[in-house]
Amino acid sequence: MSPETFPSRPRLADHAVVRRHRVGEEDFWVLHDQRSGLAYRLGAREWGLLAQADGSRDLEGIVAAASRASAFAKVETLRAFLGALHAAGLLAEGVAPLPEPKARGASRPLDPLPAFSLACDGRGSCCRLYASVIFRPVEEAYARALLPRVLDAGDHPERAFTPLHGSSACGATSVPIVDGRCAYLDDGGLCRLHAAQGAHVKPLGCQMFPALFVDDGEAVRVAPAVECACVLASALDPRPEGASLVPEGARSSAELDEGILIVELPETVLLTPGKHATRADLVRFMRAVAEAPAPVDTARALASLATSVEISSLDPAAATRALAAPAPLDAERFRPFFAALAHRASRRARIDATFRAERDLARHAVRWIESTSRALAEDPTLAAPATPTRAHAEAFYLRAGAHAYQLVSSDLPLAHALRDRAARLLLARALPLVITPDEARDEPALAHPLALVEATLRGHGLDAYAHDVPGAVERGDRVHADASTS
Repeated sequence: MSPETFPSRPRLADHAVVRRHRVGEEDFWVLHDQRSGLAYRLGAREWGLLAQADGSRDLEGIVAAASRASAFAKVETLRAFLGALHAAGLLAEGVAPLPEPKARGASRPLDPLPAFSLACDGRGSCCRLYASVIFRPVEEAYARALLPRVLDAGDHPERAFTPLHGSSACGATSVPIVDGRCAYLDDGGLCRLHAAQGAHVKPLGCQMFPALFVDDGEAVRVAPAVECACVLASALDPRPEGASLVPEGARSSAELDEGILIVELPETVLLTPGKHATRADLVRFMRAVAEAPAPVDTARALASLATSVEISSLDPAAATRALAAPAPLDAERFRPFFAALAHRASRRARIDATFRAERDLARHAVRWIESTSRALAEDPTLAAPATPTRAHAEAFYLRAGAHAYQLVSSDLPLAHALRDRAARLLLARALPLVITPDEARDEPALAHPLALVEATLRGHGLDAYAHDVPGAVERGDRVHADASTS
């Protein structure tokens, strides 16, 4: 569809993401453009109109359908409203095709990270940090039936749940964010669904968090994403009540729920610009990294691994040597990383300030990251060596990242991705310098700053900063935005 052609049966494009927010007693919707990173605040009437623009109706049909939902407008008013969205590149023509279900690969044995089980502290940090909490249709229906009065979702699901992307049904929805947290999280940090009937009624993504599943052609490796303080607390102080990352009784990928995402490691991996290696080589390399003794300094070890990849490609012996005797850190080399991150975080913080609650953890986390990265861009040596406890946490971060290939990026050279991970460790070490005692008081997410950094970078699109650093490879057609589903 050309930019000049206004759609006859409009809908929101798939790169437009709408989320409902409640701050205090005020309700509004925020439309995020994932291509530009911009956000637009909408009222109930605007969303009432957009919700009916699903690609199956012309303007008159949208007005008629919206009026039945008590969102009234004239056709001329609707045309002007949608015209502004169209000018911003946010509309598409016709009903969106439902995504084709992705066929599962061959069944492989599950290989969870050894000697790890997760003990949740029940304080809801993860439910207060992510921009989207995803429900499949049956999960949404169950939540509405179980707790119908939460945002009046029992009678008015369209007011409580928004499509995961666009305005057409897309097979999943997202629940509103109330004062910076999932609408189903109570004031004490407990999931109301869980409290009402047990963990099995929570959305699958919540049940499986923070487990990651990666098929490397030999097995499906399972490890936690280090995006919650509970992960590092569980690693440093294992508890008897800790739970396995894989469902009880599951031994192969064929036994997993079809809704669990299994990422397939590509056949080739980019090491440095123009230099590739095979998946089998990467498997051997990461096995060596995961099985090596904990390094004396994980940030130095990751930087040395990057140099090893540049010089020796995926030589497991060279990787082991780099981990055992990492070179001193060249702090100046990381100045561009922090400058790029500060720039992205600054933009994200300005957008967040237009709609996020003042006490919203995500808003605070982005601001902390902006301040810290800006300080490190001016003086990269501010990141002091890790304390013994945090050194153990960083070593676990390396082992978990190697086990499930979290150290590998789908669109960055491996050497650059490893330095990105080193920069994150330095950022987490320096983060406490910008947090006031009042902010730190009674905030469980700050128990392990590294987990907060990891969750905020991925959950709010800041991890794209690494593409702005000299040495990154162009991403081609991949979306280049400041936010994902914020």
